[in-house]
Amino acid sequence: MHTRPTVGRAKRLDAIRDANIVLTGATTGIGRATALAIADRAGRLILHGLEREHEVADLLHTVRSTMRPDAELIYFTADYSELAMVVRLARQIRSATDRIDLLINNAARPGPPTRTVSGAGTEVTFQTNYLAPVLLTTRLIDLVGNGPAGRIVNVASATHLSAALLLDDLDLTRHAYSPSTAYAHSKLALVAYSCWLAAHRPSQSLDVVSMHPGVISTRLLHAMFAIAGDRPEHAAANIRYVAFRRDDNGTYYDERNPQPPNPQASDRAMQDRLHEITSRTLRNLI
Repeated sequence: MHTRPTVGRAKRLDAIRDANIVLTGATTGIGRATALAIADRAGRLILHGLEREHEVADLLHTVRSTMRPDAELIYFTADYSELAMVVRLARQIRSATDRIDLLINNAARPGPPTRTVSGAGTEVTFQTNYLAPVLLTTRLIDLVGNGPAGRIVNVASATHLSAALLLDDLDLTRHAYSPSTAYAHSKLALVAYSCWLAAHRPSQSLDVVSMHPGVISTRLLHAMFAIAGDRPEHAAANIRYVAFRRDDNGTYYDERNPQPPNPQASDRAMQDRLHEITSRTLRNLI
């Protein structure tokens, strides 16, 4: 991987000639811009999206044109509203590589207008934005950092700061529902999971961080909020910046700035309880 050190110990990734990068939710909005922003740093780039490969052929062609001639681009399809497809995605990724240097969990959806459950019976925002990335990460964790260094970046949202983690009602069956509440709740869970995983990482060479990429003008934002936002390229630049930092395990970033997350996300007892519930839920669903 031919790059130059940027911040901290980013050179640890630079030392890997053929860095393997996995990016989920890579075909629209922030993910699409991020795929283009990091393509030049990949030896093998594995992208995930909802669409079938022929439907994103133009994007894949553009991404490939920014990569080194000897680099490899792979694309897989999976709908996070179906956990069986997440299991299949993990299996496909494992068949394509035996090492992941950087996993960016970006795939997400807005809260739907009314509370909606998946085929598995879970609130669909929580499943897509939290359960699915946790499941994928769990199925791939032994590959991340299966080399000199590894990194997981969970793309969250500053909306998590105003949310409350409802451990007794993660599916929002008993609390008032709104699209933004469901979204913020799912992102708080993701930040809390990031903090838990950072404390329980299987290797000291693995760093786990979460981040708010910015208020970005995407379909996701406008589905829930009547506000303007920056271009997706702004978020992509922030994700690229955070993705290649090192020695910051457990950090939450507001764009490029380390900041304290929601206090519930930092609470070890809350983290452990969420992990216990999550593990049990996933065992029952798959």
